[in-house]
Amino acid sequence: MSDLPPLRFSVCIEKIFEELPFEQRMEHIKDHGFTAFEFWGRDRRDMNITLALKMALRLEVVAFLGSSASLVDPAQRAQFENDIKRSASLAVDLSCDNLIIHSGPKLPGVPRERQRDSLVEGIRSVLDIAGDAGVTLLLEPLNAIDFTSPYLTSSDEGFDIIRELNHPRVRLLFDVYNQQISEGNLSTRMIKNLDLIGHIHVADVPGRREPGTGEINYRYLFKLLRKHGYRGYIGLDYIPQTDSKVSLEAMRVMMKQLED
Repeated sequence: MSDLPPLRFSVCIEKIFEELPFEQRMEHIKDHGFTAFEFWGRDRRDMNITLALKMALRLEVVAFLGSSASLVDPAQRAQFENDIKRSASLAVDLSCDNLIIHSGPKLPGVPRERQRDSLVEGIRSVLDIAGDAGVTLLLEPLNAIDFTSPYLTSSDEGFDIIRELNHPRVRLLFDVYNQQISEGNLSTRMIKNLDLIGHIHVADVPGRREPGTGEINYRYLFKLLRKHGYRGYIGLDYIPQTDSKVSLEAMRVMMKQLED
């Protein structure tokens, strides 16, 4: 047995048990031995029920989407700020430490430098809100295959933005699936910037399927993250290739093997 602390995993309940009502998914991941979850958005969902179930099942809420507003578009700044205020309040109620944010799509005809300035200014405008609520803003680069013209696809640029902001309440969400598609060289990019990563999402290429079903060597990456002392959560943000129960059991087996 290794003396290194085990990695911590959370389950994104958007695609896992997708056939079930949102609240029942929480019960099912608990039944399969997971103690933490995350989700995308709160729209059309009763967060009072989510809170009650989270407490009854003794689950931890790791992250959810803080805003869908575009950071590169100054016209959406007010919406972004209002969304973050509302989401930060919910995060406090849920005892959730993280809010996920995205750059938004590229603006045609607008210089890239101006779009980046808007992105940075937008994040900076809500840092006091994040600090007061005790939440971390997780900036997630997306890939340009599954998403329509996102401004931020590069983790390298994302890390530069985090460094420019230089604030403990802003970190990068490194989505391994997105970054394999966008740029590759995963292990070097993660380990070199590990102090700037607040959360990790995992899924395999192609198809955003379970880790271990595609081209990414997840056993190597997980062992490397553990060796280098990554203490954040790793979110299982994938589309099951098989039955959700079978899929989660396979992930549990992989997690157990990593502890040896």
